[in-house]
Amino acid sequence: MYSMHTRQARRRPKRFKRRLFSFVIYLALIGLVFNYLRPLPHAAASITPLDNAPQKTALAWPSYGSAAIGAAGFGVLETHGPQQPRAMASLAKVITALAVLEKHPLAAGQAGPTLEMSQKDVDLFSHYYKIGGSYVLVENGEKISQYQALQAVLLPSANNMADSLALWAFGSMSAYHEYASAMLKRLNLTQTTIGDDASGMSAKNTSTPSDLIALGTAALKNEVIHEIIRQPNATIPVHGIIYSANARLAGPSNVFGIKTGLTDEAGACYLFAAEHTVESKKVTIIGVISGMNTIREPIKASEPLVESSKKYFTLRTPVKAGEIFAELTTPWLTTAKVVAKQDISLVSWKGSTLQPRVELANINRSLPAGAQVGTAIVQSGDNKATAPLVLQDPIN
Repeated sequence: MYSMHTRQARRRPKRFKRRLFSFVIYLALIGLVFNYLRPLPHAAASITPLDNAPQKTALAWPSYGSAAIGAAGFGVLETHGPQQPRAMASLAKVITALAVLEKHPLAAGQAGPTLEMSQKDVDLFSHYYKIGGSYVLVENGEKISQYQALQAVLLPSANNMADSLALWAFGSMSAYHEYASAMLKRLNLTQTTIGDDASGMSAKNTSTPSDLIALGTAALKNEVIHEIIRQPNATIPVHGIIYSANARLAGPSNVFGIKTGLTDEAGACYLFAAEHTVESKKVTIIGVISGMNTIREPIKASEPLVESSKKYFTLRTPVKAGEIFAELTTPWLTTAKVVAKQDISLVSWKGSTLQPRVELANINRSLPAGAQVGTAIVQSGDNKATAPLVLQDPIN
C-alpha cells in the first residue's frame, strides 16, 4: 500500500511538468500565429524633391490700363497694371449669354425656342437709343429665335437685346441677377459683381482681369458661344444684317475677339483669345485688356501681347522613366527605391513653378519589383499630368 502511494506521488510532478510544457507550447503557437497574421507596420517613405524653378518672362504689356494673360487649362498666368474690380462694360454680356444658355441650353446648330418681342422690348430699344448705347432694331410682335438673340448680344453688342433675352429667360431682372450671381460663385468668379442690367451699361457690373480670364475660359467651353463669336456677321429679323464688334483682320497671332466693351467708367475693354500649337499640342491663350481710351487700343495691344507670350509655352518632360521619386524603408530595415514607370510630358508656362507631388500607398506586405505603389503628379497651373510609381527593388 505504501509503495503504491509512493509511485503515484512520483508520477504527479511528471504529469504536471508535461501539462505545463504542453501549455507553454500552446501559448507559443498562439503567439506565433497572431504575430504572423497581425498587420505589419508600414514602410517609411523618403521623398526626393524635384527642382522646377520658374523662369523670368518679359511680355509686351500695354503701356497703360489693366491686363492679364492666361490659357485654357492653365488659369491666369500673369497680370499687369491695377487688378482691383472695376466696371467691365459689355464684357458683362458674356455672363448674360452663359446664364441664358445654362438656363435654356442649346447645342450647336440649334435655333432654340422663339422669343416674341413686346412693347416692353420696344421700350428697351428706345431707352438705349436715347442714351447712346448699342442696339438692334425690334418691333412689337417680332419673332426671333434664341440663337439669333444671342447673335445680336454677342456680335453687335446690342444692349436692348441683352436685357430682353435676360427677361425672357428669367422673368425679371432681379431673377436674372440672382441666377447669374449664383453661377459666378460656381465658376469661382469671386471678384465679379452683377449690376442693374444684363447689358453692362451699369457701372455696377464690375470684375477683375483675373476673373475675366476665367470668364473667357468658360465662354470658350460653350460650343454655341464659341461658334457665334467667330462669326463676322449674321442676319436677324427686322434689323437685317448685323456685324461683329469683335471682328478684325487676322494677324500673325490669329487673335480673335470674345467680347469688346466701352463705357466712360470702364474705358475700352477687350476680352480675346488665340490658338497656339506647341509640338502638336494645342493651347488656347486667353487675354484681357481694359481701361484704355478707344476700342482700337486694346485690340491693337492684344497682338504683341499674345505674340510675346507664345515663346513661354513649352513642352517639358519634368519626370523621366526610371527617375527615383522616393525610397521606402521597412521597420526591419529593408529598403526599396520608387521610380517613375514612364515619362511625364506636359505643356507648361516657363514663368510658373511646376508643382510635383507624390501619392504613395501604405506598404506593409511583400511586393515584387515593378509593383505600383503610387502616382507622380505634376501640375503647371491647372494643367496636370500623371505617371505610375513602381518599386525598383522587391520588398520582402
